[in-house]
Amino acid sequence: MVLIAILCFYTAIFSLVSYIQIQFLEKQKFNKALVLDDETYKDAANIAIENEKFKIFSNFYTLIINILWLTFGLLYLKKFIISSNSILENTLFLLLFLLITSLLNLPLSLYENFVKNKKQGFSNMTLMLFIKDSVKSLILFVIFGFLILYALLFFYNYFGTFWWIVAFIFSFIIILGINVIYPILIAPLFNKMQKLNDENLLNKITNLMHKCGFSVNGIYVIDASKRDKRLNAYFGGLFKSKRVVLFDTLLKALNQKELLAVLGHELGHFVHKDIIKSLFMNALVMFVLFFLFANLPDFVYEESHLTEINAGVFVLLLLFGNVFSFIIAPLINLLSRNNEFKADQYGAKMTSKEDMKSALITLAKENKAFVKSSPIYTFFHLSHPSISDRLKALN
Repeated sequence: MVLIAILCFYTAIFSLVSYIQIQFLEKQKFNKALVLDDETYKDAANIAIENEKFKIFSNFYTLIINILWLTFGLLYLKKFIISSNSILENTLFLLLFLLITSLLNLPLSLYENFVKNKKQGFSNMTLMLFIKDSVKSLILFVIFGFLILYALLFFYNYFGTFWWIVAFIFSFIIILGINVIYPILIAPLFNKMQKLNDENLLNKITNLMHKCGFSVNGIYVIDASKRDKRLNAYFGGLFKSKRVVLFDTLLKALNQKELLAVLGHELGHFVHKDIIKSLFMNALVMFVLFFLFANLPDFVYEESHLTEINAGVFVLLLLFGNVFSFIIAPLINLLSRNNEFKADQYGAKMTSKEDMKSALITLAKENKAFVKSSPIYTFFHLSHPSISDRLKALN
């Protein structure tokens, strides 16, 4: 079957890239340590190797699941759900497909959270918290997933040949909407979010943002450490919902100068309009994706047992979307890495080069991120340059 062959080829290429990265890391970990101390350098390499091995296993696991769907799973699900091919039936078909797939992927999630990440010293996840997160996610998915899928199938039914254009516009509006409400409504469902109460740091962050002409609806700290020890910060939301969100782990690990450098980096993305560029890039990718999947040849539906079912195109999009993403990822990653270099320069300009370099080194040390990557792995996967490349660019 052509479809299974495509998935097998994609998995093979993906795994080959990971294998090349593993061989690169195995050699690099015995070289003289760069950026990090000897122990952390070797530890970071071993963690990166373990992560790549997990990726390879996960991709083969996913391949098996997708082959089972294509050979008989979709056929049986169609017989179980579809009788009149109504919008409601097709929506339930898609929901069940996604729910069953999530259930089948549960072992991977459990292993990653409770075995791999704990072994690597990152995870603070408890079983009760994992269950709570899963239940909340399930409720959100069933409610909003049903509404979104129903709307997409409505467009498919009533807008004829150009349904995909309406579906694309609707999907892009949904993405914008999620970006607006995420820091206000969704993130607080999973994390306790409090306003930063360190007046000294608050004033320094506020002054930094004023220099860039950036205004936000508050500066917040979330209790990320209850799940994971890694460091992060982000500017969440769009328009009036924008807010600075700092992980509590970040506040503990970085000094004020380093923290301001990290925020200066993020402000660099704002000044360079990287967020807007990213939105338009995503819109272009979505447009092409909808166009391609709206014009698939008939044999694709025949091979996947999805003939005479309106949900078929959306199932195929879900099954093969990663293949399309893998193909265009090198271009998107190239643009993203260029943006990261420029944001680093801006962060150094807003604070100092030494503060920016110190912040990057601390982030690498605390997150146990290996400092180098093979060229082919960088080409296919890295949206951020390696730490060594970023430090070189700052010099």
